[in-house]
Order: sequence, then structure tokens, then C-alpha cells
Amino acid sequence: MQLATFIVDGRSQVGMLEGERLVSVGFDGSMVEFIAAGLPVQRGGRVYSLSQARLAAPIPRPGKLLALAGNFQDHIVEGGGQRVDKTSITPRVFMKPSTTIVGPGDPIRLPRVSDTVDYELEMAIVIGKLARHVAVHQALDYVAGYVIVNDISSRSLNIGTHREARPMDDFFDWLNGKWQDSFAPMGPYILTADQVADPDDLWMKLWVNGELRQNSNTRHMIFNTAELVSFASDLMTLEPGDVIATGTPSGVGATTSTYLKAGDVVRCEVQGLGVLENPVVGE
Repeated sequence: MQLATFIVDGRSQVGMLEGERLVSVGFDGSMVEFIAAGLPVQRGGRVYSLSQARLAAPIPRPGKLLALAGNFQDHIVEGGGQRVDKTSITPRVFMKPSTTIVGPGDPIRLPRVSDTVDYELEMAIVIGKLARHVAVHQALDYVAGYVIVNDISSRSLNIGTHREARPMDDFFDWLNGKWQDSFAPMGPYILTADQVADPDDLWMKLWVNGELRQNSNTRHMIFNTAELVSFASDLMTLEPGDVIATGTPSGVGATTSTYLKAGDVVRCEVQGLGVLENPVVGE
């Protein structure tokens, strides 16, 4: 199923995207609640055309939006790092606020605090049930589906120019650069796990103004889908509707100092997960 959150007459609903129409699943609650209830689809729901409804982010306010830093070798290398041996490291997991999430067609807003705003195409995992200390070989049983997330990032911040330097300032600037409003476009739908034969073999592409910038495959992730779910479940309890963005491949704008500017349009595609397109505007 292609599960979507959509808005008709100011009311948010959960439905299934079927071609050019949206079919309500007859559930009175949010997507997180729908996932937690076990995806109880009621057939025969009301049908809307896409012209009648506005697609929102499939999970506008997940309990947790986790993301991975440096989960593609080529992205590490393009940033000046060395290739890593996964047997001697662990995944680098961080969190983004839910206020970063916007839906298809919503604007990416360039914040006042940065002139170096970048894109990062990612395939994201949607958790389907409570997961704690889950073994790798069982981890995919805890996945409800998959969705596109664009991990927008400020590569530098125009704040604190007169601050006293302290250890880890660079790390916190990097982390804070992930947190601005609209910095996690998500959508257009969640493709349920039963429709994805192998989440570790999906092509992924990103364009800016029609120019192909990122072109890779999830098979190139350092830590695969099951390993990421298992590792995150050792750090914290994962809950239904939690989202884990799995990292970005090479081709980000920072490599060539080609940052996003007002008027740009960013288009993301991941195999089977649809198209996520967002305009860029000034704050």
C-alpha cells in the first residue's frame, strides 16, 4: 500500500494513494496511531481526486525522527574523509526536531542564520511496532514501510561570531545546522514493507532545477536497513511511526559550494517510493 496523509476541507485524513486518487482508510486518527493499530484498513472508504486534496508529510509529527551521519562511503570521501571499515565502527545516529518536517510541495525555507543550505536525499525507515534490543536478523519484522526524506542541512551558521571557542563547537554547529524549520521534507507516501522486496537495493536520485546531483543505490549504505534498526533499538525504544533516515550518498552541494538559493526546486526520487518535490524560498 501507498499510505498517505492528506488534507481535505482543512481536515487531515489517512488514506491510500491509488494512481490519481486518494482512498480514505476510514480511520479516525493520525498516521502514527494508524500504524500503531496495525494498519486497520477499512475498504470502501471515500474517494478523492488529487485535485480535491493536498498531500501532507505522511507522518507530520513522529515521536522520533532519527537520521544517520556518514552512512555512505562516497559521501564520507567527498567530504574529505577516508573510507571506513564497518567492523570497527558503529552507526552515527542523531535526531531532528519534528518542526523540520514538511510535505510534498511545501517550501524549504532558507534560514537567516545560514548562507550554506544543502540537500541530502535519503531513504527512510518507518517503524511499525515497539522495538527494543532487536536482533539484526529480526529487525525488518519491525518495519512498517519506507519513505523519502530530504535531510536539509546548514553547512555553516551565521551566529556566535564573537563567542569564546569551546571543545565540540564544530560538532554542535553541525548538529544545529540540521534543526531549522522545513529541513526535513518527507513524502509523498509510505510504501508498506510488504511491497519492498529489498530495501537495500533501491536506486535513489536527486535533481536541483532539473540537474541531476545525486545518483546512487541503497546497496551502497555502510550499515544496512536491518543493522540500523537493530542498533537504534539498543540506544532507545523505537515506537510505531518513528522514522529513521538512513544517510545520503555523494553529490551534495557542499562538495562544489553549490548551495540552495531562493527559486530553486529540489526533486527527490527513491525507487518505488514516488517523487518528493519542494521549492526553495527565503525566510
